Amino acid sequence: MRDFASIFGGQYQSIFGAAPSSGCGNAGIECGSSSSSSGGGGGGGGGGGGDGTRQRRRSESLGPFRRRIRSELSLLDYFFHQPKHGRHTRYPNRTFMLMAAGFMFIICGTVLHILDPYLLIFKWKLKFQEGSEIFNLWRTPPVDLYIKIYLFNVTNAEDFLAGRAEKMQIEEVGPYVYRELMSHDELVFNDNGTISTKPHHPLIFQKSLSGNLREDDVFMMPNIALLSIAHVASKKPYFLRWPINMLVRQTEVQPLERQTAREFMYGYPTTLTTLGNTFLPHWISFDKVGLIDRMYDFDDDFETFYTGESSAGMSGLYDTYLGSPDLAQWDGKHCSNIRNASDGTKFKSFIEPTDQLLFFRKSMCRPQRLVPNGTDYEVDGLKATRFVFEKNALDNGEYDPRNKCYCRKGHCLPRGLIDVTSCYYGFPIALSYPHFLDADPKVLAHVNGSRPDPVAHQSYFMINPVSGLPLQLSVKFQINMVLDDLSGIAHCERFSNLVVPALWFEITMPGLPKTMLSRFIFYLKILPIGDLVVKHGLLAFGGILLLVAITKVSLTLSSAYSSAYRISNELRESLW
Repeated sequence: MRDFASIFGGQYQSIFGAAPSSGCGNAGIECGSSSSSSGGGGGGGGGGGGDGTRQRRRSESLGPFRRRIRSELSLLDYFFHQPKHGRHTRYPNRTFMLMAAGFMFIICGTVLHILDPYLLIFKWKLKFQEGSEIFNLWRTPPVDLYIKIYLFNVTNAEDFLAGRAEKMQIEEVGPYVYRELMSHDELVFNDNGTISTKPHHPLIFQKSLSGNLREDDVFMMPNIALLSIAHVASKKPYFLRWPINMLVRQTEVQPLERQTAREFMYGYPTTLTTLGNTFLPHWISFDKVGLIDRMYDFDDDFETFYTGESSAGMSGLYDTYLGSPDLAQWDGKHCSNIRNASDGTKFKSFIEPTDQLLFFRKSMCRPQRLVPNGTDYEVDGLKATRFVFEKNALDNGEYDPRNKCYCRKGHCLPRGLIDVTSCYYGFPIALSYPHFLDADPKVLAHVNGSRPDPVAHQSYFMINPVSGLPLQLSVKFQINMVLDDLSGIAHCERFSNLVVPALWFEITMPGLPKTMLSRFIFYLKILPIGDLVVKHGLLAFGGILLLVAITKVSLTLSSAYSSAYRISNELRESLW
């Protein structure tokens, strides 16, 4: 028993540097009694010295085992090469490089997710700067923008004027298609993050898109000049109406007359407009009256738009029109405010599914609110949100009390008509949707031939929600004359208290040009996919490298523990 204890303690001391505390601590008396029974102090001392010599020899003989175990279980050896002869520096091995590369890729992927460089670059590109891409596209949009015009030809003009027909019978003729070369000219960058400009909207007739229709086609159309002057003069005293009545009778001018399509749209000189321009220059500052000509009169207009300096998503939206964020013809912010509205070139960027937008064109005379009507659309490969005009937008307060501010001078027109007299030089003009869509039924009863169609006559906008870029649009309105009691004006008696449809128009952009479309598909579809691939690829690749390194170390450690177990068995066998 003594020999086993001494050998067992020596082996552990050789391997682990000290005998376990239980060697003599638990059997101290037995150890003492054993030495005394050996025959005295001198004999005990001589036996102890022999045991120490044997332990040293066993320790020396077990040195290789100890070194092998330490070598197998050293973590540094799994990540670093052994130092070269005579040097202390240890260089990392492949396992360390794999683990370091894995951590690096994971950190890079995490940083990219946090900073989102694609979004930062995209916001930078949205800002208006001299020579920047988005600014050049806004300044002169390279898109196919058209206005389609549908005239209302009166087919029973003679019978109606003679009193043989109770109502006018109208017939839609069109479309007369014009291309609008929209541009923002005379640009000045301001210090407050806006840009000032003068709008320019010349129209060019497109024969190839107008079918068999030509601008010299002749129809029976309302005499805008006569009916407008009659409407204004009807409220004047007799001594002011008398010279107008005399002029009307002498010239035999009629409220319905034969005109070419171009004359009706762009006007032609008449005796009435010449006299009006001569004697009433503050009212009629032009020598001809044409609805499209007046609608596209931008000569004195000036506007300011946001450049996106303070908020990139707001670039291209209105700040002011004619020097003010409010339209002078309306009272109250709900009706007058055009700030943050779009002129159709670019809408707000980063649109949320529940966002409402504002749209403003001079021809509409008012801002129009757009509400989302579906988000799961794709136009030519780009994601789109469909927007339409809000319900009851033309109700004049019948359904939405806020719309009462569209009642001019406290007088509200029937639902579906908006009085825009102030925008059309005092002429009794009202806007509606085509064929009086969504209007009060009594409005349709004024004439025969109106056929409202919710599908064909509804306006819509297909807008990319990230960029605010319009991918398709169709804006449809009708121009009407809303006349008061004209019984005091010669030849105009039959038009008293009538709503006379003149024309309706559609401003449309069927899609983006191929060159522009391919560019934005790259920006809005390919680059975001590439951005996600890079971000997730870095994380995935880093994770794989880290997993490979950990797996390699785990397998090596498993092999090391197996080897250590084998050595311990060899040690146990050598001890026994």
